[in-house]
Amino acid sequence: MIDQKNNNQNPSLFRSFINSSITASSDVQKNYLQVVKNVCETIKKLLNTEKMIINVQYQPKEFWQKAKNFTSCFVDGGIDKASIFSSAPLSIRAGSYIVNPSSVEKNRELYEESMVFVGDLYDPKNELYEVSDDPFEDDQLLNKKKDAARIIFESATIVKHILLKRKLSYCFLHGPVEATAMPFTSPDFPSFTKFAVEQMLPFTANMKMDNKDRHFINIYLKTLECIKNIEYPIYGIVENTHSSIFLRNFLFNCKKKNLISNTNFEQTIATLKRYKLSDPILLEIILEENQAVKPLSVQKQSFGFGFLPGSEWEQIIKKFPDVYMGYLKVNSQQAPIRIESLHDPKNLEIDFEYILATSKLLPNYGFPVGLDVVDKFARIPKWLGKASRTCYATFRLKEALKGSDQSTISAAVKILSKKGRTWRNRPMAGGFR
Repeated sequence: MIDQKNNNQNPSLFRSFINSSITASSDVQKNYLQVVKNVCETIKKLLNTEKMIINVQYQPKEFWQKAKNFTSCFVDGGIDKASIFSSAPLSIRAGSYIVNPSSVEKNRELYEESMVFVGDLYDPKNELYEVSDDPFEDDQLLNKKKDAARIIFESATIVKHILLKRKLSYCFLHGPVEATAMPFTSPDFPSFTKFAVEQMLPFTANMKMDNKDRHFINIYLKTLECIKNIEYPIYGIVENTHSSIFLRNFLFNCKKKNLISNTNFEQTIATLKRYKLSDPILLEIILEENQAVKPLSVQKQSFGFGFLPGSEWEQIIKKFPDVYMGYLKVNSQQAPIRIESLHDPKNLEIDFEYILATSKLLPNYGFPVGLDVVDKFARIPKWLGKASRTCYATFRLKEALKGSDQSTISAAVKILSKKGRTWRNRPMAGGFR
């Protein structure tokens, strides 16, 4: 029984929390805001010195008169995130939304399932079904397989448009134009099946490819090389990021030019890490509406970090192209969006003006509306994922029922239904449910 007298003398967790919020929180918030202010002042001064901040013109009526003839392609991928026995049977698709405002109504918009794949994406011969003693590692590997599948299919979709020689003015990818490849270099990460690689990149059909050649790192590098060699602008647009990669690289460049002392550089970098200050947080304060920071060449892949000594992937990772990364603040309600390209943009102001204009088509949205359209189009709906899981569960249960061992049948039912201890089974306070 709870001693009410002692309970009154000793503040509860809730009262302690409220107390702390009233007394300490104010000082903590003031300190945080002061730190952010100081960092922003330092970075803004350097950005102005380097003339990195530009004003993007926004005159929608005049702009769309010349931009209405642009043919733009928006690409995004969707994956069924069902957790079944393994990640080998994957349902994944990448969609494209191609639009030309000046075309007649029939040809104005095109929705296309550019890539659809259901089956064994990863090679089961490469330790796919071996599990470690740590279930956390298994979950991490499963998530990495799904991430790799989405990344490679989105890039392969852009390659498909290139191979089909589609006449595009722009191509936009929902997400980074080049993802960080290091997480997929672990020894237990499997290769793609030969069939899957041929579906993604048809020009590999006549190539002799071993397991290493069919690994994500090598296949992804091939797609990036294709994307880099195309003439029309291809941009990756990142909506949310917690990274400070742009500002860290910018500060490093300033240090090399002696625009900032080594001591101030190290202190600023330490502050970014300690307070978890990301690019969008700081640039939202620095930039005004319709302003952008010019793209900066960034080495996206982390050399020497996360690799085992003598890793077979280290030399291949070094072949990945650098990324030109910039930011654009569309409105005062949303954080700036990150814009990535594998080239230093030749027509920076026109390109950024087009991204700004498409991002203002929906009030207060602050992101290219075409990417929102293709995101809804490519996403695999929950009902479809649920139906595929039901089908899969039925098939596995029928396989178990072919035998006569009751314990095997019972185990199959429990695994497939995934019903165990839940909150509904817990006793109510002072009684039972």
